[in-house]
Amino acid sequence: MASTSHDPIQIKQLVEEAIALTEQNQESVPSAEKLKLMIADLERESGEPGFWDNANAERNQYVTSQLSQQTHLLDRILQWESNKGDCLAAFEMAQDEAACTEDEKNMFYDECKKAASDLLEDGKQYELERLLSGKYDNLPARMVLTAGAGGTEANDWVADLKRMYERYSEKKGFRVTLENFQNGDVVGFKSVELLVDGPNAYGWLRGEKGAHRLVRLSPFNANNKRQTTFAGVDVSPIVQDDVIQSIEIPESDLDITAMRSGGAGGQNVNKVNSAIRIRHIPSGINIKVTQERSQAQNREIAMKRLKGQLLAIANEQRLSELNDIRGDIVEASWGAQVRNYVLHPYKMVKDQRTNWETTDTSGFLDGDLEDCIGSLLRFRTKEEREMEEEAA
Repeated sequence: MASTSHDPIQIKQLVEEAIALTEQNQESVPSAEKLKLMIADLERESGEPGFWDNANAERNQYVTSQLSQQTHLLDRILQWESNKGDCLAAFEMAQDEAACTEDEKNMFYDECKKAASDLLEDGKQYELERLLSGKYDNLPARMVLTAGAGGTEANDWVADLKRMYERYSEKKGFRVTLENFQNGDVVGFKSVELLVDGPNAYGWLRGEKGAHRLVRLSPFNANNKRQTTFAGVDVSPIVQDDVIQSIEIPESDLDITAMRSGGAGGQNVNKVNSAIRIRHIPSGINIKVTQERSQAQNREIAMKRLKGQLLAIANEQRLSELNDIRGDIVEASWGAQVRNYVLHPYKMVKDQRTNWETTDTSGFLDGDLEDCIGSLLRFRTKEEREMEEEAA
């Protein structure tokens, strides 16, 4: 069997790029020894009598979270060192003409390329994670997908987006819960609510909010004509209860309506007005909750969601007070068209904010969002840096 030939210069460049990025990233984190001491201190505290008592709930939640994060970071740093050592050793062995045959040399080059590629890929991933430094980026996310104009076509588009975000979350190792949904009249969904939990879930997904435009030959059009349809995506952080409870919204700013919840029919028909719709008058935000049989429970859930959305908008728009949020700010933050998905007459997914694009529409709709989201994170970081420089 013919052995694969390698270009030593290209492999050397790959190794140098991977190691340079790794060393740059290592400068931004504590050393492995320091992390081991920090982990030992956290483990010691978590083992103390009374640590898991209800009265200590806030502290044990913090310690548990820190223990998980620091342990993950330590494992990552040790893996960097392992990959770094592997690619350097393999490259050195491959360069030793006297010590190995041609087949052995190619084998060492293969090992070197794999270790260097793994090192470079994780280094780039870590670079992106460092950009997730927003106030709520580390929290779980609530995503609400809503069909826009287009009837059955729009409902099917919501189903496609739901699958896309579920597949993306699966690849990221996130846990996705289908919290609520309203079926379309024919196919798909009129609306879907997903809860996404995992490291920096809100930070990764917050840029998805806005209008998503689909252009394709509609399978629901009798003449198979090209059709344009829209779906709205809202993303908000799931904020801790203590933060939510500390926020007060004047009753005069709220328009609260009770209504009858829809059901499946038969014994499941809800004959009481248990559903709640809350409209935040200054911003125009509407929250509707139907999932509980109790009106009081639905009202509590709706208020939590409203406060979460207001916090997210205030943070995005750099507002110091929730009272500063107005309808025009909400429209700019939540209603803008963010991405085009063109499936006919050509194939293209293009982000309107960064101009990032791909012709691999199937891969993108199958959850390959990492490059697009990474491009947006870098774009926003650059924007924020420029704004800070202008303000200085």
